[in-house]
Amino acid sequence: MAEKKPLVSICIPHWQVKELVMPCLRAIRKFTQNIPIEVIVVDNGSKDESLSYLRSLSWIKLIERGEKTPVNWVEALMTAMDMGFAHSRGEYFITMHIDTLIKHPGWLERLLSPMESDPKCAAVGAWKLELRHPVYEFTKKITDTKKAKLWLRRNLLGDSKARQLKRELCPRDYCAMYRSEPIRRLGLRFREEGRWKGYTAGEQMYYQLKENGYHATVIDTAEMMKYMEHLAHATAGMRPKQRHLNHRRAQKKTERKLRSFFNKPLIKELIEDDSLDRDLVETAV
Repeated sequence: MAEKKPLVSICIPHWQVKELVMPCLRAIRKFTQNIPIEVIVVDNGSKDESLSYLRSLSWIKLIERGEKTPVNWVEALMTAMDMGFAHSRGEYFITMHIDTLIKHPGWLERLLSPMESDPKCAAVGAWKLELRHPVYEFTKKITDTKKAKLWLRRNLLGDSKARQLKRELCPRDYCAMYRSEPIRRLGLRFREEGRWKGYTAGEQMYYQLKENGYHATVIDTAEMMKYMEHLAHATAGMRPKQRHLNHRRAQKKTERKLRSFFNKPLIKELIEDDSLDRDLVETAV
């Protein structure tokens, strides 16, 4: 936003969902105060009006990948984060999905606090932003067929690799802050070829930092939800013909959550407030 070097760089991968990227960006602007930031949007080959919208924003740094965008959308997301990091200038780097909505002015201070007090803390964030009822968790666990299928593959087909990935609690990349210096010095990437297949971008970065002597601070889900909201798989919910989820029930659930999301007063306020799109100098005039 300001011309001086930003303290924090925020990278947002995007693919033709103006309905989401508009409130996402405006919320960042509305609720980020007194901390110099830069916002980098990496567009993964959009071909609709969302690209024109992004081009109209003078206060963001827009990177257009166009036809060079990977076809696989997961790979496109991960490599967009690496591309955003390569263009970042901040001491700290945030990955953020377009379906993440900031809703409290203290959000950035909360992420910065562990970093500034502990030089070995190189990642800050939360796990999934969803509080589930214990009964739901129990039901999901006993009806999960994935473990059974993997067991059959191991024992009947002799596939020794048919095992669930072991996951540690770590910041998820829908909104996670990283210390830029070790990532640059060690040449780390969010899309690490081969080694971490099946893990998310945030997990891949966390495990690499951990291997090099750093650790992460994981913020409690309930606390993180005071600062932001994350609508997982919202792009698939908005563009089901291009990016639908594998399970019909999950697809329908996401679409229902989106309908509720767009009826919230804050979302309506952000969509109506186009002053948040303009440069600070323009706004002052």
